[in-house]
Amino acid sequence: MVRAMPTSTRSLLRPATLLLLGLPALACAPTEGDDMPLTFDEAPVSALDPLFEGAPDNGTLPEENKADEVLPARFDLMDLMTPVRSQGRRGTCTIFATVALMESLYRAEGTITSPDFSEQFLQWSSKVEGMSFTTSEGSNPNANLTAISRFGVVEETAWPYESAAWGPTNDPLCTGEERMRPVRCFTNGEPPAAARSATRYRLPAGRWINSRRNSLMSYMVNNRLPVVVSGDFFYQAWNHGGSMLPVSAELSRRGVVLYPTAEDLADSAMRPAGHGVLLLGFDQSMEVQRLDGMGRPMVDAMGRPVMERGFFLFKNSWGTGRFGTENPMGAGYGWISMRYVEEYMTAYVSGRPTLPRIEICNNRTDDDGDGAVDCADSGCGSDRACMDMPTMGGTSASPRAAIPDNSPTGASSTITVTEAGLVSSLAVTVDVTHPYRGDLKVELTHGGRTAILIDRVGAGADDLRQTFSVADFNGADATGPWTLRVIDTARSDVGTLNSWSIAVTRCTGSCGGTDTTRRYENTTGAPIPDNTAAGVSRDIVISDAGTIRAMSVNVDITHAFPYDLTVRLSRVGGREFTLVRQPSVEGTSLVQTYAVEGFVGEMAPGTYRLTVVDGAARDTGTLNRWSMDLTTR
Repeated sequence: MVRAMPTSTRSLLRPATLLLLGLPALACAPTEGDDMPLTFDEAPVSALDPLFEGAPDNGTLPEENKADEVLPARFDLMDLMTPVRSQGRRGTCTIFATVALMESLYRAEGTITSPDFSEQFLQWSSKVEGMSFTTSEGSNPNANLTAISRFGVVEETAWPYESAAWGPTNDPLCTGEERMRPVRCFTNGEPPAAARSATRYRLPAGRWINSRRNSLMSYMVNNRLPVVVSGDFFYQAWNHGGSMLPVSAELSRRGVVLYPTAEDLADSAMRPAGHGVLLLGFDQSMEVQRLDGMGRPMVDAMGRPVMERGFFLFKNSWGTGRFGTENPMGAGYGWISMRYVEEYMTAYVSGRPTLPRIEICNNRTDDDGDGAVDCADSGCGSDRACMDMPTMGGTSASPRAAIPDNSPTGASSTITVTEAGLVSSLAVTVDVTHPYRGDLKVELTHGGRTAILIDRVGAGADDLRQTFSVADFNGADATGPWTLRVIDTARSDVGTLNSWSIAVTRCTGSCGGTDTTRRYENTTGAPIPDNTAAGVSRDIVISDAGTIRAMSVNVDITHAFPYDLTVRLSRVGGREFTLVRQPSVEGTSLVQTYAVEGFVGEMAPGTYRLTVVDGAARDTGTLNRWSMDLTTR
């Protein structure tokens, strides 16, 4: 196992050595809602090592940020947070941090506005279905996210969390050494029937990311998603009752976690502990005076205060009764030193779920996971690919073409379709290797039309392997060349277009009617508020009947620094999609057209809202106008 941190006094005593000395190894030490902090003896007994198992060395992970990236001084994702919860007396902090991440990702997706998933079920699934860490109460974000991705998690109501771990009164075998206890002692038994039959919710596979401060800040800003971090727990730094050194009740109430002192490192090495939390923001300019090993405010030789500068905002799992009760973000939230996270913690992330889980009806894949594929799926009954009962046709190419760095030319590959017929629906699958997928723009051109499949989405995630359902060519003649172009829009990272394919569904008749394309506009300009989450919004109301076959959105924005901007499209009372975040454009004009697939298949009438948010201070701009090109039938 490779530790993702430098060697310190703490790492000289490992848990195995401590057990020989008769000292317990701790993890996720909680302090739930008591007037006094938990004593050392009350903290749950678990292993520290699971938090780092499988974690690569930080130096081997690419940083999420670009070298020339300008990050805001302050940032938070409080709008994605669900209520702070308590892990009680159990060593399940990474379970709670992972579920907190999952709930925030579902809120970011937008379909489920108040998600509440079962920590109790994830603890069981990770150990029983995922077979991870079956001889201890501990876990880690990798194991937890793997279980969520593979097996799914039910809602809290199906199996509510139990704050106390099982003991011999629950099962006579739940006593003695942990490694001798059955796994049910760490999962509090088996799921009830309601949980076994309940709907399971999943997330995309997770990944480790570099835990340096700029990397973490860039990931949160560019993706607008939180990060789970876990690692060494230092008692004095956390102002925990198990510390043998003085602690600060004031800092505990504020939720401030400072960088550990040398005395704290040595003291905590005698009782190893770990903890995991959810990072959801930062304040680069925040300063707190450091305390020495005796709890005294530190000053330099000139008598000036020695300050700790730069803190991450985090959501804890110790309830709301003691920790962070005076934190401005709310009880249960805290601020942790960026240096602490960089040196002693690992970072793990996942992406937004794809909801509602919709079957793409012509790609030979069970997209919604119900066991029925394409036209055999009940959700495909009204899809053109199934109404026409066509024969499927597809072809592929493997160009293995290098993508030029920061070049509008990009890498292109052409597939020529020889079978005649009109397109009823089209699925395009791309396989691109690239270390920073947020640089990529992918276009498909055929018969004089161009559709944008993806435009700089994903920030520092690796690679692009995805199937797109493309409605822009419905009704067009399938015969002829189809050209895919992959453009790298920023410098420093290079990649390869490995392969791509198209699957064409052809109409057996007239494609079921005639498509009509109309443009709808809002030409009322508005200033974009500087550095505000609300931004500015302008609506377009559509009353024309019809089913949406294709949609594109045209924006015209002037801004002194367009990189500050996020542009979103929503349907009032419905879903919202991000069109672009931090666009890389020359000059001060953002004039762009974006293909929007999310509303294809829905009825057209409704109110559509474009929102432009300036996420950083100092530069201002104007939303000049916007319009929608809507193809309906």
